[in-house]
Amino acid sequence: MKENILKIGLCVLIGMITFSCSDLDDNEEVGTVDLVNLIEKESELFDLITRVADEDAEKEITCIKFIYSFTLLEYNDIVGVVAQHVISSDSQFSYVLEGITDGNSIGISFPIQSQLENGEEFLIQNKEELKQAIDDCVLEEQLVVAGNCRQLLQECVWVVSHEDDTVDTYENAVFDIAEDGTFKFYNNGAVFEGTRIVYFIEDELHINMAFEETSDTADDWSFDWKTEVLPDNIMNLTNDDIVFTLTQECEEENYCTELVFVECEDVVGSEISEFVFEEYIPCIIEINDLDELTMDDTIAFYESEVDANSQSNPLSLSSYQNTTNVQIIYVRIDYTMSTEFILIPIEIQSISC
Repeated sequence: MKENILKIGLCVLIGMITFSCSDLDDNEEVGTVDLVNLIEKESELFDLITRVADEDAEKEITCIKFIYSFTLLEYNDIVGVVAQHVISSDSQFSYVLEGITDGNSIGISFPIQSQLENGEEFLIQNKEELKQAIDDCVLEEQLVVAGNCRQLLQECVWVVSHEDDTVDTYENAVFDIAEDGTFKFYNNGAVFEGTRIVYFIEDELHINMAFEETSDTADDWSFDWKTEVLPDNIMNLTNDDIVFTLTQECEEENYCTELVFVECEDVVGSEISEFVFEEYIPCIIEINDLDELTMDDTIAFYESEVDANSQSNPLSLSSYQNTTNVQIIYVRIDYTMSTEFILIPIEIQSISC
């Protein structure tokens, strides 16, 4: 995904800021700026300007380039000039803004001229127009970010993990999200369907989920989730103190959805395939949320429930050909620490590839 989706950033229109100044050691007047155009450090507008100048690659502004150099004046709380800063780069601008003393302000003389990336000049004549220009650009950037986020969600699947290691209800659950915003959520062999909507609340990206049917799973997920997109195609979803991490996965062998295993026909039209049961064991363990098998534990595959109960006629783990299509196979797991065995039906299918 492009850097735009990673930054979930603010795209701000601001440009050449110039002041008429003289030596601060003199008693001469140091430029002129209307008091109504002072921007306090604690204000929203100051914060937006600070984000503009941030040189972090993931927050780099893409809709406007500063025209350097320019001079920035810093005022104290009684509107006295306490410093002048000659700005010649994004990094320097960011450093200066970060160092503005709490309670102080910066002065901007209007008009401000900004050069857009398409070469056009943009004119800002007062603080209100500056704020409107910022808002317009933020909206435009949000549309791009939200669109990219929707596209990203549709690519491959998203596997769930937790920050809290003690909670494993949804560990390795899978979201498979379609282009129309509907999704299938696979967890412990069950599938749940629903819809998602991507939008912004101010400058925060959100994903809103709604499940079609009532269930404990729907109760746990049907929320408005604050969404943070991280590098390596990772998303954090946060609702109050609940945090889930979703990781994009594009290789089918690296995730499990249902206990349905599909292989290509050996001969076209035969509906017969070769199944390697030992390859399915990790998925069977994961979906059923079972303990990992030790050397003393056993797992075996049977054609019938009767055979599984009596441990008769176990099938080869390395090579098996189905006898019907579709076919149910019974998996028996015996843990040495338990007197009870676990019986799990799985489905195998032979398809034309």
